[in-house]
Amino acid sequence: MKTNILLISEQLPYFKAIVRRSLPARYMHLADDLAQDAILKAIEKVHMYDHTKGNFKSWLYRLTQNLCFDAIRSMDRMEMVPITANVMDHNFNSKNVDPAEIKKVRRAMKFLSERDRMLITYRFMFNLSGREMAQLTGIPENQINIYFQRAKIRLMELCKKAA
Repeated sequence: MKTNILLISEQLPYFKAIVRRSLPARYMHLADDLAQDAILKAIEKVHMYDHTKGNFKSWLYRLTQNLCFDAIRSMDRMEMVPITANVMDHNFNSKNVDPAEIKKVRRAMKFLSERDRMLITYRFMFNLSGREMAQLTGIPENQINIYFQRAKIRLMELCKKAA
């Protein structure tokens, strides 16, 4: 096992090559970070390697490729918006929502605190879970859920007043 860990730690170019082949061009800026993450994950999971299922390099390749696919999925779920941009100014393309309602919500959002706006945006625009919001903000998940519920209630009250 010790030799496997040494082999893993010496294979950075191999990991980088796998990552570069697995990532689309728009995520290439993540290649070095994902290669390093793959090394760490391989070291953590080296005990799970089963030589009867294939050789060690194949196992490393698959582990790295799966890490890349997970990163792509999580990045594709989130729409990238500059932090300084007012997210609520983006155009909605929903056929089910009345444009007047969207304007009312946008106006009401301006009266919320920065944290409340952020939580509402994360949940409704980016469809993030409480756990994902907690990871982004550094606030514990149970607290995030409480803050979100309060922000949602405040937003609904503001929308009712605007009607």
